[in-house]
Amino acid sequence: MVAIPEQGRLEELPLPRLLLDLHGARFAGSLELRRDRMEKTFLFQEGVPVFAESNLASETLGVQLMDAGRLSREDHGRVSRHVAEKRCKEGKALLDLGLIEPKALFLALKEQVRQRIVDCFGWPQGTFRVAPSDAPPREAQPFRADVFALIQEGIETHWPPDRVLADLAPRMQSRVARTRRLSRLQERLRMDDSVQALLDALDGTRTLWRALQGARTPRALAAAWLLDAAGALAYGGEAAPAQAAAAIEIVRVEEPAVAESGPAAAGTGPALAEDAALKAEIEERFARLDELDHYALLGVASNASSAEVRRAYLDAARRYHPDTLARAGLDGETRAHAGKVFAAISRAQTTLVDPKRRRAYDEALADDESDIDAERLAAAETNYRKGEILLRQGNFRGALEYLRAAAELWPEEATYQGALGWALFKKTPSEAQQARVHLERACALAPQHAQTALWLSTVLKALGETVASATLAAKARSLDPDVR
Repeated sequence: MVAIPEQGRLEELPLPRLLLDLHGARFAGSLELRRDRMEKTFLFQEGVPVFAESNLASETLGVQLMDAGRLSREDHGRVSRHVAEKRCKEGKALLDLGLIEPKALFLALKEQVRQRIVDCFGWPQGTFRVAPSDAPPREAQPFRADVFALIQEGIETHWPPDRVLADLAPRMQSRVARTRRLSRLQERLRMDDSVQALLDALDGTRTLWRALQGARTPRALAAAWLLDAAGALAYGGEAAPAQAAAAIEIVRVEEPAVAESGPAAAGTGPALAEDAALKAEIEERFARLDELDHYALLGVASNASSAEVRRAYLDAARRYHPDTLARAGLDGETRAHAGKVFAAISRAQTTLVDPKRRRAYDEALADDESDIDAERLAAAETNYRKGEILLRQGNFRGALEYLRAAAELWPEEATYQGALGWALFKKTPSEAQQARVHLERACALAPQHAQTALWLSTVLKALGETVASATLAAKARSLDPDVR
């Protein structure tokens, strides 16, 4: 049985691995997660989360129901007053006031457990603490959440492909096949065509790298990580480097050319010295990961251009690519270290090529602070860009999960609050009251932003506040006559 530490950092023991360990140990007790001022506590029964609490006002049951369009702003106020007067939970207040049926409350509480855990996968850093105790009350049993489905959804939603591939890198050149455990897990996976293609490729004749060629969606990559971590894959001997396949489309990295035959390819003479130098380089960088800043990781100057940063990243991608490491004959431990180094390099590149993130990171360095804010901003911006694309495509419901994450990570950014408010208003069913909350905050943060003012004007008009709507619309057009 895996020993589970009482406390630690999520950078060292990632949340999905921690959840698998707790599940395997049939853990009973509480798991507390903290990041900055955020704190969430999950109760477990037989290794499965059954209840969740959060100190975020945006994650209360009442706000959750408002977001879903099932509770009005006025009724939410009534619930809050009832909770204060009777000193009871929101769920009981909702039932007492006749605002929700028992079955609907049950489903809302179950969804709350799922949503609060999945959101934590987007934390770039944080701490955890586990406290074993007697099993939670039997009443919590109905809220059981499927750990495997949660892990796949969390990785799919919040982890970039590079992070998944870095974890799988040490086994890329090993042939991979199904185990009996996979048959039991398969029915619990979130499926799409790409996940099915991955499962079909696990026939024992292909390397993991070849099998992943069909995993072209975040959902399929998340499934691959989960099956590997859960021990549902069996690995055999390594394939020859010449069997290397083309790069997975979702990863924007050029694949290195396969080495030509000859003395160097055979691992003699100069090749041995080069392999030894590569191993030494990997181990040196791995040992210094905690002290190297983004520029040192990429080997560029602090005033390097974005083009220079990208070139340095591509050079690192070729050098630490699984095929390169396999040809070099490096042992499994060194390959694992290389995967972690490359994951750090990928994060560095993501931050430094974006002017906004880079400014935040440089300011943190200048103040001799950690890069928590830079990483948080990077994660927020990544989620916002994904949501913005879906917003432009008219997929308002799909945009919500990314825009919510962006606004939670960086609530002071008016652009994130405004986009989230507009998505809430435009989706079906519309959530005009909750949209108003976010748009009003966006206008307060950026009073000169014409588009946000016009969006809020549209929402107020839908809510029947025609005078305030007309005033805001006039202000928006005075700021920008072309705003639409």
